[in-house]
Amino acid sequence: MSTYFEKVKLRIENLATLRSQKIGEKSFEDEALILCLVYIDGLASCHYGSRNGSQRAFCQAMRELSGNPVFGKLHAQELLDPKNDKRWKNTAGVKQEIKELVKKRPGELFDESEIAAIIRQSNIVKPEQDKLIADLWRFSVGAICYTYMRCAAVHEFGTAPLSFSETVHEGKLGFRLDFDVVYAALQNVGARVAQVSIEKGEWFGRPGYLKNR
Repeated sequence: MSTYFEKVKLRIENLATLRSQKIGEKSFEDEALILCLVYIDGLASCHYGSRNGSQRAFCQAMRELSGNPVFGKLHAQELLDPKNDKRWKNTAGVKQEIKELVKKRPGELFDESEIAAIIRQSNIVKPEQDKLIADLWRFSVGAICYTYMRCAAVHEFGTAPLSFSETVHEGKLGFRLDFDVVYAALQNVGARVAQVSIEKGEWFGRPGYLKNR
């Protein structure tokens, strides 16, 4: 098992080499970014299982294993996007309270716990509160990364860095999800999955992994 994950580590490290290569004016940074996203997706699905969907596994890995807290932050635009209204149906004014919070802190990202607290203070019945809170990951930066970068990489034959020019992060206006950020996340995800796997003696740290193959 250790040998296998050493090879995984080498594959990840080779992406930095790929990124730096050039043929004439052609660089391979886009290809390296695509593979970063695909590798994260694969490691996440192997580690968490894909029963609940690859998007959920991807976002969970980015939130819990990437070492970068930005991926777990909730984005106001996603929280308030009309396309997500169905998730706030019959929520007794919760979305309106979120709108008020966003007005007070324009451009900021939000901790999941802040939005969860608004939901808990509402008059919604507890099972519905639990469901809403369990789905908050869908509004995260990790989910944005999956939708606009990972999906483009896999289904549209390419992707590119994603800029958040009007978003405040760590007290500064604007940040990017580019190769450096995603590659650092991949390195951490790969290292953590390898560590858990070796410590537990279970492939990808998941009991019964081989039985489900």
